[in-house]
Amino acid sequence: MRHDVLTAAAVVVAFLAGGCSGKSETEIFWLCDKAAGQSLSLFPDADSTLVESLGLVDEVPSSMSAFLIQKDGKWLLFDTGLGLPDGGIRGGLDSLGLSPADIDYLFITHFHGDHIGGMLDASGAPVYTEAQVYASQAEYDAWMAMPAGANAQAVRTMEAYRDCLHLFAFGDTLPYGVEAIDAVGHTPGHTAFQVDDILIWGDVIHGLALQLDHREICAAYDMDSQTSIATRKRMVQYARDHRLLVAGMHLPSGFLDFRTPAE
Repeated sequence: MRHDVLTAAAVVVAFLAGGCSGKSETEIFWLCDKAAGQSLSLFPDADSTLVESLGLVDEVPSSMSAFLIQKDGKWLLFDTGLGLPDGGIRGGLDSLGLSPADIDYLFITHFHGDHIGGMLDASGAPVYTEAQVYASQAEYDAWMAMPAGANAQAVRTMEAYRDCLHLFAFGDTLPYGVEAIDAVGHTPGHTAFQVDDILIWGDVIHGLALQLDHREICAAYDMDSQTSIATRKRMVQYARDHRLLVAGMHLPSGFLDFRTPAE
């Protein structure tokens, strides 16, 4: 089942999941922070003949997004977008009658600015004041060890949430049955999360038209290209094998639905 809520500030698309596996019903909302393509220059491995055959000019359809899950009466937010004053995350929450203070749990896929940018307001104070925050130990350790010029936003943000920050290992089961899955390569601790039959895979794919069928193509943002390729192949196959609804932070329409097997 699916229903759409459209506002001037955001696109919210909701799916019901979990029921087909006998688990409790889970509702996921796509919060489109910004509808924006990825420049073709960010995919240096993409062959020009392939690009031309796909009809791509200048950019690949994409988005900058976060996802909100309602489960057992709690609100679970996955990433926070860029934090733009007129961005779609806040608009999406507004359209659902929610404020940042209504978020109970915040799960972070990785520490790039378009994923943690919305965690602090203009004054540097936490936006999600009531949320317990979860990030991978590997991601935290890697960013804290980076040079000051590269990690300033991550350090500032994690420090602001230090009293409610929880660091996990891959394979851990987090509150409300959220499973933490190793998706490293894009960043050293990049994490995918599974909730029932939903897989929130962060930045496994930046340009769907290029990378779904050509998983050897990396985006320039991938810190470890070879590991990213292996992760991309593994995650797509995992989603297909387990018939999952994929939520991706840069998918142009928010979701890929593998719940119905291909003919």
